[in-house]
Amino acid sequence: MKRISLEGCNRIRAHRLVRHLVGTFFLAVLASIFLCGTADAQDLAPVFVPGTCDLPNVAAVAVRLRCGTVRVPREQARPQAGTFALAVVIIASEQQPALSDPVVYINGGPGEPLTVYAAAQARTDYAPGRDLILVDQRGTGHSEPAICPDHERVLFAANIAFAAEDTSDTVEARRAAYVGCRDEAIRRGLDLTNFGTSVTVEDFEWVRRALGIARWNVYGESYGTTVAVSLAALHAETVRSLVLDSIYPPEPQPLWSATVAQAREALFAHCAKDAACAASYPDLHAMYRQAVSRLRQDPLWVELPPQLRQYSERAQITADLFETLLSRMLYFPPTYPRLPLVIKSVGKGDGGDLGRIIAAEFAAARTQSRGTHAAVECRDRPHFREPLPDGADVLDRIQLYGICATWAELGPAPRVAAETPVPTLVLSGQFDPVSGPALSRHAAAMLGPAARLVVFPRLGHNIRQFSPCGTRIAAAFIDDPQRAPDTSCVDRRPTIRFESNPEKG
Repeated sequence: MKRISLEGCNRIRAHRLVRHLVGTFFLAVLASIFLCGTADAQDLAPVFVPGTCDLPNVAAVAVRLRCGTVRVPREQARPQAGTFALAVVIIASEQQPALSDPVVYINGGPGEPLTVYAAAQARTDYAPGRDLILVDQRGTGHSEPAICPDHERVLFAANIAFAAEDTSDTVEARRAAYVGCRDEAIRRGLDLTNFGTSVTVEDFEWVRRALGIARWNVYGESYGTTVAVSLAALHAETVRSLVLDSIYPPEPQPLWSATVAQAREALFAHCAKDAACAASYPDLHAMYRQAVSRLRQDPLWVELPPQLRQYSERAQITADLFETLLSRMLYFPPTYPRLPLVIKSVGKGDGGDLGRIIAAEFAAARTQSRGTHAAVECRDRPHFREPLPDGADVLDRIQLYGICATWAELGPAPRVAAETPVPTLVLSGQFDPVSGPALSRHAAAMLGPAARLVVFPRLGHNIRQFSPCGTRIAAAFIDDPQRAPDTSCVDRRPTIRFESNPEKG
């Protein structure tokens, strides 16, 4: 149907007013409403609108970047409900002309930005000969909407306090902060049912169409694997290959404390088999329990580095905060060499490196939109509406239990591409505290024979970021998804050189 502008609609109405004068009023009015309403719907089409690349540290790669926005429907079923603008960055391949099937990278969170890291992504080589597409998911980074911008600082502070110690006061303050965020979003006219993985999947499909891409290769990391698997389930014909890096487990999801404990014990067992580590830390599990027990009786105070002095000069290390910090250290292989020494030092009453560790975690936590995190998780995950199960500990209590029941109604569940025809590569780290090898193996089995699993020893969460070997394997797979990639580099990963501090005993 021919597109009709607002001016054209006005001419139609004027013409039909004349027809009204000769007795055809109802026909004219109905036709005018129909035609102009159709024009409005047609105006909402997948379009990439170029913009400026106002991103950090991109000078060296600026010539390869195209930045802009794609407006997506707030609700696919109701285009008249309005749109949100999503930030999109296309990083041109150094090899030109690029292959026609680009790679779209879907990052984790939910609530973590992506386009701000375009400079680092441009230096990666997991998309050989292909353009790389980055999208800030709705409600994150430079994409609309900011769910509760005036309340994000309150949410951040309440979560930090709760992670340190979940007293009745911190529990109530955290609950009130989320209620305040929800209420602010509603006052600003947001419908909190317009979030969730099912919505995010259609946003990516809208972006694909806006960029004129027939098929693309989908790389999902952490929560991004949930989006990626759902995308493959709903739009398999558009996905040439699928890489799932550090799977975020589908429902029913195990307790986070259980997956962290498995990762922690795997690292402790690795220490016991390493001669140098075993000599310095003969029973790391017992040392860990001793450190936690000591902090429950007598929390430690540590000096904070200069970048945190605006908040406080010191931090109190409670048992809850210590367990939370240790769980986060398991994500990152660069922390492994020092982790046993941190445990041993705390058990002896020495806070040592914890101030620096807190600063690193604080900086990482500030990048997340916690309002968006709740908006997606509360729509996706039914277990957050249930009471905390027996056996839950601090790592479970800092999740969204007790928050989601009053946030928004449960949405459609993320889809699992069971027995998918899409060639799939699953990457898993031995010490991943979110989904270790057992969960990854289960997920790969659900995906069917098209899925290949590669387990990386001595790695945690996000294989691509910390393993050149993992990056090469992913690149080879994307280059030819039908051929099993060479994984021999997995066995050549360097051993962990654990630190010790003999002078402190």
